[in-house]
Amino acid sequence: MKCLRRSKMTIKEVEQMLDVPRATIRFYEKEKLIRPERSGNSYREYSEEDVAALKKIVILRKIGMPVSDIKELLGKKVSLQDMLAKNIVSIEEQMRELEGALKVCKVMQNNNEDIATFDENYYWEEIRTEEKAGNKFLEIINDVVKFEKNVIFEEFGIADSEGNLICGPKEAVLRAFGLCVFAGFVWFFFEGMKWEAFVEGFFWPFVCIIISSVFGLPLYFLGKKHPKAAEIIKKIGIGIVIAFVVVIFGIFIIDKISK
Repeated sequence: MKCLRRSKMTIKEVEQMLDVPRATIRFYEKEKLIRPERSGNSYREYSEEDVAALKKIVILRKIGMPVSDIKELLGKKVSLQDMLAKNIVSIEEQMRELEGALKVCKVMQNNNEDIATFDENYYWEEIRTEEKAGNKFLEIINDVVKFEKNVIFEEFGIADSEGNLICGPKEAVLRAFGLCVFAGFVWFFFEGMKWEAFVEGFFWPFVCIIISSVFGLPLYFLGKKHPKAAEIIKKIGIGIVIAFVVVIFGIFIIDKISK
């Protein structure tokens, strides 16, 4: 490389030479795409090979290749030709999605439409007709996720009924952890201050929270499209949880009586 005057470079020099933000470089390091050496004072030192690898990574990212695919490439699990073929299919799919949107955009532009007066029913049917013909449009699922973030937080008890956040996700996790610790200490004192009792008291609320988190979010989104199915699954889930609690409580009572 003619542009490299030294065998080793700092992250600042690499950033300036390639015009790649150091946060991006560090992200690639974190993902183990590049592995610069550390100097005696713990500073990163980038060799010519590191810079060459970074250039290749940036090129692959700029043509739309996901980081996960680049990882497989660098790990020699797949060939570049296979990944390029996969990437071309992905890009062509995106282009097909944009073709439908582009077509309707041009129609609206040619008709000199205005936001207050354009016929939404006409374009609604136009898009539906194009979709039936095989033309695709951009998915709106990301809009749904962003718009309903507060509603989802409300489902998990960290927002009020108006969707205003009571606490952020980190605080919600701390609250849940605190609840488990509290339950552990209650059980600890109830069972004669035994360490095993604390673990048991902590464990079951923790399991319930994990189960609620794992099944709650998919169930919430299912309810947006199929509310009846979601309601049935929710009732079944509640029934299973109640049965589970009753069984555990029954085992506990039987164990106490037998002692």
